[in-house]
Amino acid sequence: MAYAPLVQSLQIRSDQETAASVQARMRRVLEVFTQDLRSAVFGAITNTPYPSSVTSVSFALIEGGAGYPVLPHDQGGSQSFRTASETKILQMVADQSQVDIQRGDNVLMVNASGQAVLLPVTNVNPVGGEPNRWHIVHAGCGNTIDYTPNTLLFRVRTLGFKYRADTRTLLVNDGLEMPLAFEISRFRIDYVYRTGSGNEVINPPGYAASGTPAQVFNYEGRLYTLRRLQLVFASEELSRGKKVERTYTGQVELSNNPTYQVKEVVPCR
Repeated sequence: MAYAPLVQSLQIRSDQETAASVQARMRRVLEVFTQDLRSAVFGAITNTPYPSSVTSVSFALIEGGAGYPVLPHDQGGSQSFRTASETKILQMVADQSQVDIQRGDNVLMVNASGQAVLLPVTNVNPVGGEPNRWHIVHAGCGNTIDYTPNTLLFRVRTLGFKYRADTRTLLVNDGLEMPLAFEISRFRIDYVYRTGSGNEVINPPGYAASGTPAQVFNYEGRLYTLRRLQLVFASEELSRGKKVERTYTGQVELSNNPTYQVKEVVPCR
């Protein structure tokens, strides 16, 4: 009887320390999610390296400057541009003999309508007889968006997160897949949109009609704009031989480019 209050106090302290450890782990996971996106000019939702869904999400993060102007095709018209496996760009700095795009890079082409496509670069060649013009070749992954004036090409890097329920592991892929957190018992991504009237809606109808969550889309006369991601995940640890689970909900704000707003990233083919 004399030791009972002390034992109870130690048990409560053990549970509290275990819960605090779980919460700290989940806060670190959220920090990793947000640290790259805070400084991104835009964090367009893509389907590379992972399909973006309720358990995985990928981003294209800009690495180059203001983007290279894309030139229309000399022959074949708009249909030829839409199915092309190479893109011609203009090097704006006349005294530079190279562009900062290399084989193995990823580029995001965005037109003035907000359509974008992510393209893997297979080769980079100067255009013969045309100074300051370059062919960006993306063989095996043809363009799928229309040409418009002011279409730009950005060099980007891809960043992806994926949850594996079978191993209870959260993975991160920044060119190399690595485990980010273990013993994640539950994980879910919600896409938070704001309507034209200012109301916020989670996972509205039609938000992933093209297979990838759209940045901006219309549904039944309402304009939906993706504002942030809501992450809901849980983790467990043992305390006094029993599992202690804590659920954590965090928000990841998505950056916005006031000049070029990516409304939708469509897959290449």
